[in-house]
Amino acid sequence: MRFEDDLGAWVARQRWYAGKSHEPRFRVLDARPTTGATTYLVMDDAGAVPTLYNVPLAHSDRSEGDDVAARDGDRHLVDATRHPDFTIGMLRDMGLDVDRVTSSRVLTGEQSNTSIVYDVDGTPAIILKLFRTLHHGENPDVTVQRVLSEAGSPFVPRFFGSLDAEWPDVGRPEGVARGTLGFAQEFLSGVRDGWAIALDEARAGRDFTAAARDLGIAVAGVHGALGAALETADADEAVVTTTGAAWARRLSIAATEVPAVAERRAEIDAVYRAALARPWPRLQRIHGDLHLGQVLAVPNGGWRIVDFEGEPLRPMEERAIPDLPPRDVAGMLRSFDYAAAVGGGPDAAAWAAACRAAFVEAYVSAPGAVALDPELLRALVLDKAVYESIYEARNRPDWLPVPLAGIDAALS
Repeated sequence: MRFEDDLGAWVARQRWYAGKSHEPRFRVLDARPTTGATTYLVMDDAGAVPTLYNVPLAHSDRSEGDDVAARDGDRHLVDATRHPDFTIGMLRDMGLDVDRVTSSRVLTGEQSNTSIVYDVDGTPAIILKLFRTLHHGENPDVTVQRVLSEAGSPFVPRFFGSLDAEWPDVGRPEGVARGTLGFAQEFLSGVRDGWAIALDEARAGRDFTAAARDLGIAVAGVHGALGAALETADADEAVVTTTGAAWARRLSIAATEVPAVAERRAEIDAVYRAALARPWPRLQRIHGDLHLGQVLAVPNGGWRIVDFEGEPLRPMEERAIPDLPPRDVAGMLRSFDYAAAVGGGPDAAAWAAACRAAFVEAYVSAPGAVALDPELLRALVLDKAVYESIYEARNRPDWLPVPLAGIDAALS
């Protein structure tokens, strides 16, 4: 019992632990030896939904340090992601040739996962994302990036391989669940994320429309490849009705909590009703949580889109359901508005409007792009801004003017 108590206390201190709003109740569901370590699957049963954590640990003689998780007899167990035997072993288990891998290191600053960078012949070349929370089924990040890489898409890093695991699950008929532990892909040197770049450009009032156009082409290319490679579906009456109900539910919450949204409720609802009456495009896999922080600028290499896990608050099984491609477009349009507002440069509204126009123009003219119905896109932008108004009112009241301005821009 002492071991599980120590291990649970360590898990609860990690940045990737997702249950900080409740008192945890941990138990070790499974423990399996792997190269250089033991992978412990640790269940937290205390939350509204039980959460399973991926905790690989290696033996060490050290008894102190932030990575020391628990005691095991005369030795201690430490975070294995900092041990080359384990990290390089994961690549080997994925089927990668590791003869030229010379070292590995953990990236700092991560929140929900752990990323490990590998040097090949002394140069960073591979990055592995280790998922810390596990779910039954292949992680959407793996599915989407593998498919895009196999299709030769220039808009994502090359995919190298993934690693799965099984664990006991009494809730499934076969008594076993299977999911993704992590995956490896190309490491891109010298990249900057789109949010940081856009913020600098907005702050200085510099023209960002060329970059916005390139982003529009990249997003359209990803949508086209995903629509060709993965399942698509008609947006039937049930889908339209369910989507409309979700819009109405968020609008009702926002109108209750944000007086400025309540004043605009009738106008917003009119846009929603118009969009629900329009023909909708086919549903397909999308990014699901697209914004400027999810794109990387490669020096002299254009944009790469990353992190296809989808909206973090949605259950994992829902993230793999075909969705509306314009939802990604709406997310990026709102991100331009946030960059302009946070940057606070001269004539921020005009800067954001120019970026939005350039992005949409490039998206609709790109080969294989999904048609953008203006009424549907306007409704999706409004729904995103309505959601943002709820979040900002609850968490960052000083930022509330940003989504409210977005609502007014969409209504005008």
